Amino acid sequence: MKQRQTIIITMGQDDGIGPEIIIKTLFSNTLQNIIQEFNFLLIGSDEVFSKTAQKIGIKFNPIKLFSVDLSSQKNGNIFLFEPNVKSLQSGSLALECILSAIFILKANRAVALVTAPVSKEAIQKTGVPFIGHTELLAQKTLSRKVTMMFVSPQLKVSLVTTHIPYRKISLYLTVDKVLATIEQTDGGLRKYFGITHPRLAVCSLNPHSGEGGKSAREEDKIITPAVKLAQRRKIRCEGPFPSDSIFHRAKQGEFDCVVALYHDQGIIPIKTLSFFEAVQVTLGLPFIRTSPAHGVAFDIAGKGIANPSSMIEAIKLAIFMIKQGTTLWD
Repeated sequence: MKQRQTIIITMGQDDGIGPEIIIKTLFSNTLQNIIQEFNFLLIGSDEVFSKTAQKIGIKFNPIKLFSVDLSSQKNGNIFLFEPNVKSLQSGSLALECILSAIFILKANRAVALVTAPVSKEAIQKTGVPFIGHTELLAQKTLSRKVTMMFVSPQLKVSLVTTHIPYRKISLYLTVDKVLATIEQTDGGLRKYFGITHPRLAVCSLNPHSGEGGKSAREEDKIITPAVKLAQRRKIRCEGPFPSDSIFHRAKQGEFDCVVALYHDQGIIPIKTLSFFEAVQVTLGLPFIRTSPAHGVAFDIAGKGIANPSSMIEAIKLAIFMIKQGTTLWD
C-alpha cells in the first residue's frame, strides 16, 4: 500500500480564527473524498483545538504525536504536534508553529504547508523582525527568490513586491526583479497548474502606463525592458498595461495570470472578486505552500461564525499542486 504523503497545517494565532477554520475545513463535506489520500499534521495547541472544536460542536480527536515521525502511524490521517514553547503568548506560539513546520519540511517528512493567518504585530512583539510568512519561509529555506501568487476561480495574480511601504516601491523595482517574477510565475503555472504555455500580462506602475514617459519613467526604464527580455526567453508575456483595465481582460480569459508590481495593486481585484475563495501561494520554495488569503479576524474569533471557504480552497489547491508537480528539497 502506498504511504500517504503529509500536508502540514499550522494553527496561526490561537486567538484568531485559524483553529476554527481548520477544524471546519477538515470536517467539511467538500473535502471528505480527497483528504483521505493524505496525512494531515496539525501544528498547534491541543487545548486550543479541543476548546474550539467543542465550541462549534465538532468531535475532534487527532492522534497526538510526541515526535514528527508519521511512518509508524497506521490508523487515522489527522495528527497533532504541539510545539514546546515556554511562553503561551499568542505571537510566540504562532511563530513556533511556523518554525516547527519548517523543521519538519526540511527533514522531508511532509510535502506541503498550509498556513492559517497570523498577526504580524503579535509576532513582532516577541522581538522577531517578522514581515510575513513569505519572507520568513524564504529566509529559513535559503530561497533566493520567491513569488507571492494569489489564485481565485476567476483570476491569478503574482506580485513583484510584497510587504513594503508604498513610497519605496519605485526604489525597489529593477529590471531583474520584474523579470525574475515573470519567470517564476511562468514556471509555477507550468509546473503546478498544468498550463503548458502560460499567457502573462504585466501591470504598469503609473496611471495610463506613465503616458509614454510624459508623467513617469518606470514603464520605459524598468517594466518594458523586463517584458522584452522575458519574450526573448520564449515567455508569452505582454505589457505594461494600465492596471485599471488589465484585470478585467484577464478575468475574461485573455491572460492566465497578471503580474502586479505591488501588494494592493494585485490583491484588491482578487479580494473584490473572490474574497472567500482566494488562496495565497508561495512559488520558489522547496515545498508547496498555500494559505487562505485573509487575516486573523480578531473581531469574530471565538464566535463560531468564521467562514472556512478560503482554508478549504487552500487545502484543495495544495493537493492539486502536489498531484501536478514534484516537491524536492534541493
